[in-house]
Amino acid sequence: MSNTKYFKKSKIQAVVIALLFVGTVLIPINSIAANPTSPNDTSKKNYFTEDNEGTFILDRSYYLMEENPASMGTADNDDAGYKKDAGLDLPRSLALYPGELIDETPGRGRFGKISSTDNSDWFFFSVCQGQQIVFTVTPPSGFDVDISLWTSAGVMMTSSNNSGSVPETITYTAAYTGKWYIWIKYVSGSGTGRYSFAVSFTNQNDANSGADAPNVRTSALLLTPGTYFGFVDMNDPYDWYKIQATTGQGINVSLKMKDLSYLTDFDLQLYNPSGALVFEGNQYYDDVFSYPADVTGQWSVRVDIFPGWVDCPAPTEWSYYSYGSGAYNLTLKLDTSGVAPPGPIPQKDITPIAKTYKVVNDASSTKDDFAYLAAIPACNYLDGGQRYLAPVIYTGDTTPTAYYDDETSFGTVDDTTQYLVDDWNAYLALFGKTPEQYTLAADPIQAAADIATRDWTSSQTAVVAVDGSGFEDTVKTVLKRTATLKRQSSVETVTGDSTKIRSIGGSYGYPIFLGPKWCALNVSMYGVGGATPTIGAILPLYMTMAQDWWPIPNDETVGPRDDMFYPVNRMGIWVAGTDIVNPGWTLNVTKIAGDRYRFKVANADSVINAVLTTTEASDLLVFLIDPQGNLRAPTMPAWNGPVNPIHVWNGLENPPSNPWRCWRPAPHTEFSAEVLHPETGLWTAIVVPRDIGGSNTKYTLTVDVRTVNSDRADAEISAANAAVIASLNHYPLLYVNADSIPAATASAFTTLGVTKVIFVERGEIGAAVRASLPTVEKDLKTQQEIVDEIKSYPASENYVTATSTKTGEGYFASAAMLAAYHGAPVIRVEDAPDGDPAAVAQRIHTWQRWDGDFYHGSRSTGHLPQADAPVEQNRLKVYMTLIRFFLGQNVSVPPYGLDAKRYWNEEMYTKFHNYIVSLGLDLDGQEGYVTVAPRDDITLELHSALMGNNSYAGDIPGITPAYSSDIVVRNILYPALIFANPNRNITTTQLMNYPDGGSWRTNDGKTTPSFSSRDVKNSFSSHLRTYEGHCLWVAHLERMNEGASAMYYSGHGTGGSGVSAQYVQTEHCNYPEQIWWDAWRGYMFDNWKTSRDTGMVWYNAEPPTLYDIIHYKWVDQLLENLRSQATFYMSCTSADGDMPMIYLDHGSVCVYGNAGTGLCPEADLQDDLFFRDVMIDGEPIGPAYTKQVWLHFRDFTTSDPTAMYGTSSMQVTTIQCIYGDPSLIVYSPEWTAPVPIDA
Repeated sequence: MSNTKYFKKSKIQAVVIALLFVGTVLIPINSIAANPTSPNDTSKKNYFTEDNEGTFILDRSYYLMEENPASMGTADNDDAGYKKDAGLDLPRSLALYPGELIDETPGRGRFGKISSTDNSDWFFFSVCQGQQIVFTVTPPSGFDVDISLWTSAGVMMTSSNNSGSVPETITYTAAYTGKWYIWIKYVSGSGTGRYSFAVSFTNQNDANSGADAPNVRTSALLLTPGTYFGFVDMNDPYDWYKIQATTGQGINVSLKMKDLSYLTDFDLQLYNPSGALVFEGNQYYDDVFSYPADVTGQWSVRVDIFPGWVDCPAPTEWSYYSYGSGAYNLTLKLDTSGVAPPGPIPQKDITPIAKTYKVVNDASSTKDDFAYLAAIPACNYLDGGQRYLAPVIYTGDTTPTAYYDDETSFGTVDDTTQYLVDDWNAYLALFGKTPEQYTLAADPIQAAADIATRDWTSSQTAVVAVDGSGFEDTVKTVLKRTATLKRQSSVETVTGDSTKIRSIGGSYGYPIFLGPKWCALNVSMYGVGGATPTIGAILPLYMTMAQDWWPIPNDETVGPRDDMFYPVNRMGIWVAGTDIVNPGWTLNVTKIAGDRYRFKVANADSVINAVLTTTEASDLLVFLIDPQGNLRAPTMPAWNGPVNPIHVWNGLENPPSNPWRCWRPAPHTEFSAEVLHPETGLWTAIVVPRDIGGSNTKYTLTVDVRTVNSDRADAEISAANAAVIASLNHYPLLYVNADSIPAATASAFTTLGVTKVIFVERGEIGAAVRASLPTVEKDLKTQQEIVDEIKSYPASENYVTATSTKTGEGYFASAAMLAAYHGAPVIRVEDAPDGDPAAVAQRIHTWQRWDGDFYHGSRSTGHLPQADAPVEQNRLKVYMTLIRFFLGQNVSVPPYGLDAKRYWNEEMYTKFHNYIVSLGLDLDGQEGYVTVAPRDDITLELHSALMGNNSYAGDIPGITPAYSSDIVVRNILYPALIFANPNRNITTTQLMNYPDGGSWRTNDGKTTPSFSSRDVKNSFSSHLRTYEGHCLWVAHLERMNEGASAMYYSGHGTGGSGVSAQYVQTEHCNYPEQIWWDAWRGYMFDNWKTSRDTGMVWYNAEPPTLYDIIHYKWVDQLLENLRSQATFYMSCTSADGDMPMIYLDHGSVCVYGNAGTGLCPEADLQDDLFFRDVMIDGEPIGPAYTKQVWLHFRDFTTSDPTAMYGTSSMQVTTIQCIYGDPSLIVYSPEWTAPVPIDA
């Protein structure tokens, strides 16, 4: 179309808005935004206390303030390893841990200091009734001390008062079980003296037996019902008891230690008379459970220590912090009946077939993908109600799976496939089998015929589809311009105390009029004041666009904030915003000139490709703007800058050279932008330089629109659903040409004796060949007829697989593989009759990336604006309201951004759901949805919004069709492949940041505390799993590579760039000489605490409590085959970046995580309850997660106002994702390996 006409129209609009602008230049535009969307809530340091119940934002720093902190300057660890003075009286006494390692950590040191001004040291320890206490203090030379033993009631029981510097010793038999107190009292001595002490117990009195309960089951101490006391420590790690029970009786066991043994956890195990472990009590602290006796005899109970000294990691190259000792209370009771514990976790019933079908990768066509479809009914089918499975894989796909600064560093798609093959072969080897290998023919017609005659001796019925691998899309160049970009820019400077900046409601802004000449904007802030600069478009878009919060003011308080660069999507009134007005800073507003072009998209089933070329390398960029004025391409990348060596931070403390903070593409001769899901209408291409410097540059802009061939789309969706139908019937799938029956297919008909066919020909693409087929028993000509056919089978689940054909690649094949497993239809998301939901998802995704900021090199996404009440969405009304407001009329302006979070997500969900309803797929109960496509095709926002009370969802991401196939095959074969994991009974965590009692109010009005590490320990230990937590990277890595069935990471995402861990040693802490320990959970090491301490644990991205950073580049390099591990994450942005792909690359079966900003304790509480449902009750991961949605977030599947405007929803900016099949049930040790059959 004519761009001259567009510019004339633009100039008229410019005049109107300019006249308006002249009269309103001093109106504080940005003050309309009562709630800025910047993730940087404050520029001040945040402090918390151990009992703090506030909200913590991940990727932010918080600092523990203690009433009596450990010393940073002492050369030793006195008193008793605490690096601080012991209490001056009994209530403030410090704990000692007799029977544990003496290592100068808190409570395990054996030295203290005393003087005339520090004249009392109080300690306490746990003792079992009947144990003899021996406590000795050796004073330093020239000092005299006395000691005395006290009860918890404050009664002194005995003392030692020798004169001079001779040792003081107390020997006393405890009259009760619990805490006993020792007072070390200064008598005389000059200066400060260092004493040593020892505490021990000379005997045991478990269950009042006068001895130690045995350490082995065969010698267990026989008890009758009652309450008993006992004691365990590092030298006595187990106590075994037994009780006689008869069939039908309920064995009730209670173990209490929380009030008897300080900061110590013991666990319970119950064994049947045959010696089989049947149940465990693994709560952190006290345990209570009931179990119905199913056989008469002596049932055994074992008390042990967590993490303990025996059943815990025992590394040789680093240290593991073991702890646990003290007294306990054990109650045994027999009832007439027992309460059954959670039953065995269900295992999907599959029969693996010992064969592997291989498809040679063809990157230039979809021939390989159509061949793949033909293999599905031979490798993934129902027969007699039983599901039979074998893998179908691609070979020869060398596409790199590296995501950072060196594409050739690490793996390829073939490597991911090899992990799958290795696990499949290892599983079969358990049964002494090796798979039969078969490579499909390159031609899909021949491949289908060969498979049919190879895997079926006869079949009266075949499923037939048209081979669509030869259909081509049409490409039209809609715009081609060669021009010279003349560099022009304009800079305005606004001081922080300028009268041009006004405030309404606590927000501030400087208005800017931008006509069509100006194509990009930079807002920079210089000076001090801790403010965050932003860019917003007021008229006509009325939307925030960009912000700059890292490294200043988030990690630094002084320095330039000059990272923002944003294309001017629409001419009008824009705003340079800030959250804080301060005369210490200055705003520079730089307008950059460029060229604008318009072009038309007439068919939404198309793809826009814009390519900008120059003769010499330049900084010219091209941007694509949709008809509504939204920036659609390019998307801001997830990573920016080089990657430092492992353990070295990217941009720590804002170094002078900080390439991790600002997007500035390297000089180039070609730059492109692509939109896979465009709407129809007039689009805009903007050509603009990234920087204001440089010379005028000649360029050529070419915009092509590739229109999807409707025959291609029909053939691909038809064939995908044909594979599902064939799988449900165990019929062969054969191909025809659009107008003839190929010789190979005709021969197969004859060989198999085919007399009738089910012809799947959406759009009647087979009309010309239909009459030549054997009797057409069913002719499925529409998507509706296809859906109705699939849903007519009893085995069809309430499940839908959605894919996209926009890339032209064969993702329909792996979508069909998953759909066949569930007996589900395959739909094309862009066929939605009310508009393409993937287009809305892409709009949201692009906006969130651009509105975010790079955080240590990784793009931390922005948050769509939201409001606490419904907002008018009529754009004309909003526009007129704003004009009246600018003219000084007394009107109420709508919330800035018009609650895009609600209405954009609802728009996306509604377009998808209306399609589901139109096909009759909205059935009783929750629907299961899975999207199968590359991550930039159907972006994560779609499947995330499909999770709620009415449905659950997941995403199978793709690098190539081969990659998606690997994920699908691993998911459907999971009940077998998990047995290739030698340590599948082990679960593991990396718990770095977690609450320990902080509460969160959910949308139902209930306030619930979260003790996340304790809760996860219980869930991950359930069903006789072995739980092993870590916090050092080397230890975590070792466990990951050795195997675990499930892993949960809880900690900072560092913008989605890496894993946090405890440093082994670091100069960036209060104790740079200290060698730190691995432990089952992270700890406040800079406050001289250990993993046994309670209270919130919060590592920071800056000292103190700086965490070790392991960038995902190095995680990718160091991970091996994860052997179908289920991977769970609680962090910021990680699910938006490359984290999910790295774990899936290495053989994870699924990845669960957050693509937005995480809150603590909110997200922890969500995951605590999620894991109870998944790990204890055995619910599938998708349905289990959706139970949490309406309690924490907006539920777009219902638009229930309780969730839409609830107290939790108004705070939470999480975008939860599930990569993998959401119907997955996580492995449990009750499972048995399915027995494979021969091919």
